[in-house]
Amino acid sequence: MQSAEIQQKREILQKWRNSPVTRHYSFSDKQVWDKQAEALWSVRNNKYTCIKSGNTVGKSFIAADIVMDYLTIHYPSKVITTAPGWNQVEEILWKEIALYVNNSKIPIGAELLKTHLKFKDDHFALGLSTNEVHRFQGFHSPHLLVVIDEASGVSPEIWEAVYSLHPHRILAIGNPLDNSGNFCDCFTSTLWHKITISCYDCVKWQETNKPIPGLVTREWIEEMRGEWGDKSSYFQVHVLGEFPEEGESCLISRKWVENARGNKRDDDEEEEPRILSTDVATKHGENETVIGYRYGHTQVSLDGFKNISMTDTRDKLAHQTLKRQITSNVFDSDGVGEGLGDILRERHVPYTEFHGGYGQVAYDKTKFRNLRTQFYYIVAKKFEKGMYDLTRLPAKEYEILKNQLCQIKVKNPDGQGRLQIETKEDMHARQIKSPDFADAFMMGEYGFYMGRYAEVKGFAYR
Repeated sequence: MQSAEIQQKREILQKWRNSPVTRHYSFSDKQVWDKQAEALWSVRNNKYTCIKSGNTVGKSFIAADIVMDYLTIHYPSKVITTAPGWNQVEEILWKEIALYVNNSKIPIGAELLKTHLKFKDDHFALGLSTNEVHRFQGFHSPHLLVVIDEASGVSPEIWEAVYSLHPHRILAIGNPLDNSGNFCDCFTSTLWHKITISCYDCVKWQETNKPIPGLVTREWIEEMRGEWGDKSSYFQVHVLGEFPEEGESCLISRKWVENARGNKRDDDEEEEPRILSTDVATKHGENETVIGYRYGHTQVSLDGFKNISMTDTRDKLAHQTLKRQITSNVFDSDGVGEGLGDILRERHVPYTEFHGGYGQVAYDKTKFRNLRTQFYYIVAKKFEKGMYDLTRLPAKEYEILKNQLCQIKVKNPDGQGRLQIETKEDMHARQIKSPDFADAFMMGEYGFYMGRYAEVKGFAYR
């Protein structure tokens, strides 16, 4: 009788070894769609697997399933998971692992802690944060799987530590946030098996088969298309699961902007220039009127308003000027904003005009084709030097600003060898929405320049 039971267990285990999908449904009733099944098979069959994906396609769920699959079919075995920060280790992948264990149709029979699943001393899974490089040492096993979650943000030191373990399998998974670095390099290496999961893949599968609760919908994709534009970096990364098209022709690096998100300055708001900057849009159309407030190099807000009249814009600026005791109130007076100065004067609101037309002569006209190019180059140089503080911007406005800043491309020098960036018309031709937030930010730099010209004058232009 005992021999028959052992034989039955062996047969079941062999079925699990034959197919990770069969193994999955033995433990879970949750639907696995075809890209998730592809990921399961890839880790079974390849030493290195890299997966880049859009949002809400079930990548954390399948990463947790891969962890449990590995522990099930390999004995003894060890799994190490990591991510850019401790919160991401604990709150994303290990929450999925905990759900798997607690909801399993077959009792798992292991001790579960927040980031530790232990069967035996030589058979376990453990989550490590990336600021503890030394903790990667000593984890050796004939069967060792390392899962690098949110892989775009993991430091080169951690990648090096992972390789030094000589693991049996590595899974690197996440949104393709940066088109440089170790995660990006995986997708040009012949060593790695590569998988891309687009939100469209997920939606099409659900429409053909059945909806899976919690996964991306076509409505969300269309919302993102309308919000960002389907040629934008945001759409490429978070919907298509592709690395952003940023290269030598882009003026401002995503890394520089992301660094400003963590750069908390100690500027004194009472002592620094307080600047309002406005990119004016028409009352009709898709573009937004964006009003930004900064003091010194600390950007506090960038508020977008659709379909507001010129008098509404005037009233908002008048209110903010009085409330914040603004020292410089800047707006683009070319084109749509041409009449704003007249109605601001009626309310006795002081202002400075920025002439952003493509033909407007730069202050440094030997180096720059026009004024707009000059001030975007100043913005780029200050981002590169780590001078801006974007910590106070709300998350949505920060993402919009980053997306728009990092899409602006440099054109070839003009006939006099002067630097120039693409026009708004050039961007429209690439199906990129008008950079309303970026322009408002750039004009804030113009306002700062007018008050602190000596500080800016000494900059070496990029």
